[in-house]
Amino acid sequence: MLQLKKVKAVSVFMAAILALTACGGGTTKPTEDNGSKNGSGSAVAKVSSVKSSDKKSNEKVELRFLLWGNQKEIEYKTKWTDEFNAAHDNIHVNLEAIPEGFHDKLTVQVSSNTLADLVQIAGDFGGEYFKKDVFAPLDSYIEKDGLKGAWVDSLMSGLSYNGSVYAAPTTFYSGFIIYNKTMFKENNIPLPTNDWTEEDFLKAAKALTKGEGDSKVWGADFSSWWAYSLARNLYDGYKAWDWEAGKMTADTEGFKDGVQFITDLYRVHKISPTPTMAKDVGGTFETGKYAMTVGASWDMASFNEAIGDKFEWDIVTFPSNSKYGKWRSPLWTTAIGISADSPHKDEAWEYIKYMSAQGKVQEEMEIIGLPALKSISEDSNFINSIPEGWKKFNKSVFFDALDYAVDGVVLNEIQDEIIKVELELLFAGEQDIDTTLKNIQTKGQLKLDRMKE
Repeated sequence: MLQLKKVKAVSVFMAAILALTACGGGTTKPTEDNGSKNGSGSAVAKVSSVKSSDKKSNEKVELRFLLWGNQKEIEYKTKWTDEFNAAHDNIHVNLEAIPEGFHDKLTVQVSSNTLADLVQIAGDFGGEYFKKDVFAPLDSYIEKDGLKGAWVDSLMSGLSYNGSVYAAPTTFYSGFIIYNKTMFKENNIPLPTNDWTEEDFLKAAKALTKGEGDSKVWGADFSSWWAYSLARNLYDGYKAWDWEAGKMTADTEGFKDGVQFITDLYRVHKISPTPTMAKDVGGTFETGKYAMTVGASWDMASFNEAIGDKFEWDIVTFPSNSKYGKWRSPLWTTAIGISADSPHKDEAWEYIKYMSAQGKVQEEMEIIGLPALKSISEDSNFINSIPEGWKKFNKSVFFDALDYAVDGVVLNEIQDEIIKVELELLFAGEQDIDTTLKNIQTKGQLKLDRMKE
């Protein structure tokens, strides 16, 4: 059993953290994979379908898998789990799917020593669990099955601690710009490319902001939660806090410059409504009221469905700032770990291997996110294929965005209760930037100190 003091420490910390999850969409035609290596040279796991009659024991192992997800994610994870169960008469995985309140459920299970055998983990919050020995290291399993280096490299730092891997990734997400191609063409504005600059972005956004009242078209939409997330990440990956050092970093030049740029979009350039104005504008990118917006792969299915043939659209990487380089995006990684207390670690690993390293399942993962397995995500055939029913788009941007995505612990108490509140005052012109940053730094440090205790 885990030591009680470790359990309490994790419980207190995790009550303060929100894992940002996302929904993907669309369908792609799967191809069978028999465990071989494809053209990319990355390993693909062989998933056994040996029946229990071939095993030494006919006893069936029942595993619990605690996970979050929206309706589509849970639907497809149920499908894949049913397929796994059908292929393994000696193992049966039972899903404990939590659409909302995942961390509350996880905290209760950890503190009561009833943690599920398998647990969904995100790269932005798993580290504190790994340090407290809540999960088992997976290195021996990864080595045994030849899976070292099998997953997208940039995903692994958030799933590792002290040289060991504690969770295997299944999907990932990062941000990019979605733009109305029809609107650009009709206004004779050059289409954005992956080498565009912040100045290019602003020039296009200003030229495309037109009209008044209900008929107004905005050059960009920075009115969603992305405004707060990008404000704390935009330049050079500043996140407003350094969790390991226990210090707020809202007083850094990079953080201030990023916040100032987002603020200027509303108050100086006036190319986007503020988050508090958004409800009066109504709708999002699919309405045609915005020339550009910020999004991730989870938006693709809903936009394809909602936009239909109304206008052409595509995606492009974030623009570059002359001083800091590409705007930074949060990196969201979804993975699966094994409880350190599970008596069935070998069986749990078989399920993890099926979900994270089986070619057919990983290719189908595009339905809910981007596949983490290199042999799929780096395969030119996959990158050039468009899911059935979707309009053609620059799919390589999904993976190009990894170059500017940054990982790190997400602190919901600071992000939503302090940063969001202070930035709303700044964006509305009710508070100056120096006061805003001072409040974030001071209030955030008090809360961070309590969280660290």
